[in-house]
Amino acid sequence: MLAKNPPLLGSELFAGLDEATAGRLIATAQFRSFAPDERIITEGQPASFVYCVVSGFVRLSKSESAGREADICVCEPGDTFGEYLLSGGAAYAYSAWSADGAEVVLFELSALRALADRHPVMHRNVMRIMARHLLGAMDCIAGDRLHTAAQRVANYLVSRCPASASQVTFRLPYRKRILAGKLGLAPEALSRAFAALAPAGVEVKGKVVLVDSVDLLRKAC
Repeated sequence: MLAKNPPLLGSELFAGLDEATAGRLIATAQFRSFAPDERIITEGQPASFVYCVVSGFVRLSKSESAGREADICVCEPGDTFGEYLLSGGAAYAYSAWSADGAEVVLFELSALRALADRHPVMHRNVMRIMARHLLGAMDCIAGDRLHTAAQRVANYLVSRCPASASQVTFRLPYRKRILAGKLGLAPEALSRAFAALAPAGVEVKGKVVLVDSVDLLRKAC
């Protein structure tokens, strides 16, 4: 199952590995399924694994001393989390939850570190993953400071529209609460943003989004 899993083998963690090394990496892996909203790891918990999402979605979150929690990322198939631990660290820096149900591969951390030390290309891969996560965090900060909630939602919806389309209908890939966390919004703020985009031709029915005019939506970004 693991050796023939396209999202796993397409992960950046495997980039540039020869077949033998990829096989040794897969040999360290465990496959687990998580129910919707099931906790996968806890912030501050001693770290034992690095993870790769093979189906479904995983949301990462940070909490503060009063117990409030905010989503910081939504991981999709092929994405890894916990990869920064290969360069050091003994505890998870965030919590991870299955969003609407997820299948995840777990790589035992000590075995992964030993394998990476023998094959430096893996350290390069981890650096690339970490760099992508850093740039994503910077984009998120910029979006928070430069865009209103409606603009953030409009940008996300435009990203789901084919470039040549004038009208489009599509389903959101996850629940609105998960989308709100991905965009750095409270659920009620997401609802208000959808309402604010109605003059731009956006209609939302459950998880189905109807965009009457992609050009009008682009102008709302």
